Amino acid sequence: MAVSARTDAGKRLCQRHDAPQKAKPQAATSVPASWKLTPQQQAFIDAFAEDEAAKQ
Repeated sequence: MAVSARTDAGKRLCQRHDAPQKAKPQAATSVPASWKLTPQQQAFIDAFAEDEAAKQ
């Protein structure tokens, strides 16, 4: 009779000796001046910037 075991990776818990997590880089809300964007493209980028501000 064969028995199959199921392993669950689960969420790793922080331990006292673990290094602290590095902060996520902030999203850039502006584009380089060399980029020539249409008003529609700029509005698309701005929409994401507004969404990130609402989350924080």
